[in-house]
Amino acid sequence: MATAFRTRALSAYRRLLRVQQQTFAGDLTTLHAAHLETRKQFLEARAVTDATESEALLEKADAIAVYLERNIVQAVNKGGDRYNLQLDPKRHEINDNDENKKPYVKGARIPCCGAGSEALPRVGVNY
Repeated sequence: MATAFRTRALSAYRRLLRVQQQTFAGDLTTLHAAHLETRKQFLEARAVTDATESEALLEKADAIAVYLERNIVQAVNKGGDRYNLQLDPKRHEINDNDENKKPYVKGARIPCCGAGSEALPRVGVNY
C-alpha cells in the first residue's frame, strides 16, 4: 500500500511540474516560483500519515494540475497596452459567458457564489 501511494504521489508531483512547464513556458520567474512552491508543499505533505488526509492532498494536487492546464493563459505584451493571449482551444476552457451578459433587472435575484446559492440585491441602494 505504501509503495502504491508513493507511486501516486510521485506521479502527481511530476504531472504538476509538467503542467507548470507547459503553462509558464517562457516566464522563468513564475516557472521557478511554481516549482519551488510545489516542492515545498510536497515536502510538507511527506509528514502526513493519515491515509484520508493523504488521499485528499493527492486529489488537491490533481485538481491544481487540471486548473493550471485548462484555466491559466499567458498574455504576451506586444507593446504599450496591447497583449496577445496564448490560447490553445484544445487545452483551455473557453466559455461563452451568456449568463453574465444578461442585462441587470432591478429587484431580481442574482445568482452568486456557486450552484444553487443566490444573493438578493441590497435594499435601499440605488443602482
